[in-house]
Amino acid sequence: MKFKEICDYAKKRGWTPQPMNYAAKIEKDKDMGFVVSFPDLPNVNAFGDTQEEALRQAKDALDGAMECDLDLGNTMILPKTMPDSDKGLYPVELSPRIEIAYKLFEARRGQKKSDVARRANITPQAYQRFETPKGSPSVETLYKLAHALGKQLIVEFV
Repeated sequence: MKFKEICDYAKKRGWTPQPMNYAAKIEKDKDMGFVVSFPDLPNVNAFGDTQEEALRQAKDALDGAMECDLDLGNTMILPKTMPDSDKGLYPVELSPRIEIAYKLFEARRGQKKSDVARRANITPQAYQRFETPKGSPSVETLYKLAHALGKQLIVEFV
């Protein structure tokens, strides 16, 4: 399948790639300043003296929680609640390094790491690193991994 065909196929099915933005609710608290919670991730919270500080802390909390879930092998909780500033819901973007690691982990589900590594012509140790946020696969490596997983890698600037 050619790239244009893949893009057309995805668009016909309503797939539009977007950054992994989670909606964060910001509320003013007289004792704690600004409190941030995530409707889709009820166990993730952050605080700050200002809204800006609270949102920075929320990003750290989101990244930390998702990294822990990945380390534990939990299924990724995808964002469902849409950011809407009129409702006090602000977008907090998941770090791309965590998103990529999680997506590799989810795509491999049901397959051995060693089998995927062999098909991608890399060592199992190298593959293992890519399923952690510390890994930083090149675009070429992502293409090899996608092929080894029986998937297509689509890169778009939107």
